Amino acid sequence: MGEPALKYTMALKPLRVFGEAELGPSTAAREVLGLNNTLGLASAQDDGVFKPSSVPVLAIFLFIALSPVAFAQTNSAPAAPVITSPAAKTDPFSDPLIKQVQARHEKAVNGDTKETAALTIDLEKWTKEQPNNHLLQAYLGSVYTLDSRDAWPGPGKLTYLKNGGKELDDAVAADPNNPAVRFVRAIDYYELPTFFGMRKTAREDFAILVKQVEGVTPTPYVLNVETQQAIYYYAGLCYKQLSQLPDAKDSWERGLKLNPTSPLGIKIAAELAKLK
Repeated sequence: MGEPALKYTMALKPLRVFGEAELGPSTAAREVLGLNNTLGLASAQDDGVFKPSSVPVLAIFLFIALSPVAFAQTNSAPAAPVITSPAAKTDPFSDPLIKQVQARHEKAVNGDTKETAALTIDLEKWTKEQPNNHLLQAYLGSVYTLDSRDAWPGPGKLTYLKNGGKELDDAVAADPNNPAVRFVRAIDYYELPTFFGMRKTAREDFAILVKQVEGVTPTPYVLNVETQQAIYYYAGLCYKQLSQLPDAKDSWERGLKLNPTSPLGIKIAAELAKLK
């Protein structure tokens, strides 16, 4: 694994729509009016004999006055449903534990073999305790590739590398909308030698990450500007590695606009200068 590539990740570390309209006056109006016949006309009965004269004039007036109100109430449009969007999640690299992992991972990337071995043990333990934390799983996969670097030549070297790739792929498959998980894999695969055949996956990962940053591909996470800029920076490096210079230039120009004076912004400006 080369020093510059993984450095950033270490530093970041059923609504009822239509009610049935009640035809005629409401139940309340019927009680006031004493309506019992099928025509909706007020009537009074005394010993089964219909007596029109017993219908008060006031009742007729109330019927006429209240019927439109009752009809309007029963046919009024229902209130619009309240649509709530899921709460946005913070940048996964802001998690305190992840920050610790990043700091230790940086030491491992820089050649600290003791830290690599110790971090491997801790990540194996933490991933068992937190099986749904797929960012920890991705870091475990990355550390396995570092273990491969440090292992003696032989079958064990390749085993570590295969296990690393499996953990990285499983983490992305389990949490595909988490940019941090995909970012760790993208950088790891970007760093692997060409003969491992992982650069195509790295390129595809960076393409998805850029779309997530720009909102083309939805993600529940709100990434810090630093994380967004890092994605553009490493995406450009990946495209340059694949001789896709126009894509590299476009990625770097987008990243530079976020913060030209940041450490990553300065690195991006240097890369753009090399293209001239």
